[in-house]
Amino acid sequence: MGMSVTDEEFWALVGELGGVADERSVARLRDRLGDRAEEFQRRVDAAVRELDGGRFEKLPVRDVCDPAGAEPLPLLGDALHSFLLAVVAAGPEVYHAVRADPAVAAARSWSSGEAEHLGRVHEEISGSDGWCRPLVFGGGGDWQPYADAVHDIAEELDRREDWRAWWTTAGREWLEVIIELTDEDTGTVRRGGRAVRADFRLPMQRLRHRSPGVAARVAAEDLTRILTLVGERLKLADPPPVPWPADAEPLDPRSVERAARLEELRGRHRQGRYVPPAGPNAHTVRAGQ
Repeated sequence: MGMSVTDEEFWALVGELGGVADERSVARLRDRLGDRAEEFQRRVDAAVRELDGGRFEKLPVRDVCDPAGAEPLPLLGDALHSFLLAVVAAGPEVYHAVRADPAVAAARSWSSGEAEHLGRVHEEISGSDGWCRPLVFGGGGDWQPYADAVHDIAEELDRREDWRAWWTTAGREWLEVIIELTDEDTGTVRRGGRAVRADFRLPMQRLRHRSPGVAARVAAEDLTRILTLVGERLKLADPPPVPWPADAEPLDPRSVERAARLEELRGRHRQGRYVPPAGPNAHTVRAGQ
C-alpha cells in the first residue's frame, strides 16, 4: 500500500479537480498523486459508500448535459454510481451537504458524464490491479464486514492460478463487480471495451444484526452466484470453487430445512390452501373458508 492520506490531504487532492471529475481533470489529478494513488482511491471508494447510494435511488437529478427543458432522469445503476462520484468531486462542502440531506442534490445540476474516471484513478496509474475488482456500497452499519469479505475474496481470486486461468478465457482484462445492498435482488452482466461489468443489487436484509461470520458466508455465496452468471453470460467453462474467508460461518442445516419448509408453506398459501401438521384435528383450509 502507498502513503496514507489524511482527510485534509484527501480533500485538497479532490480540489485539484476543480469541482468536476472528467478525463482532463482526473488526468491532472493523477499527476499529483504519485505513490498516494492507492490510498486516495480507497478514500474515494469509502466516500462513495458513506453517501449511502440507496438514499438517492430514483431521485430525479439534473445533469449539465441534459437538453434544455428536459425532465431530469431518476438515478439508477451506472447513473447513480457516476452521480455519487460527481458528488465527491464537487468538494467537501457540497459533499457533506448532500450526505446530510439528499434533497440538496436536486437543487443543482451535476457533471456526472465522465465522473467514472474518478473511480479508476489508481487503476489508470498502476495498471496492476487484479482481474476481479469489486465495489460494495449500502446503507446502515451492518454491511461493512460483508464488503471486507468481498474484497478479501477478490484478492484471493487474483492470487489463484485456477481463477486467473478461468478469467483469461473471457477475452477481457478485468471484471468489475459492483454490489449495491438494497431491498432488491437484481443484476446485469455486460461487456465493455476492456472490461466486463457485473452490476448487482442484493438484499441488505440478509445482513442486518448478523455476525461478521455470517456476512462473510453471504459474501462468498453472492460471489459464487455472480461469477457463475458471469461465466454463463460470457459462455465460459464452469468457474472453480470460490474460496471462503476463514471466519465464514457454515450454513446451519437446520436453517436450510426451516427455510425449505417455510417456502413450501408459502407456496401452498399462494395456491389457496394450507396444510397444517398432521394431528387428530388436522384439516385443510382453502381460500375463502
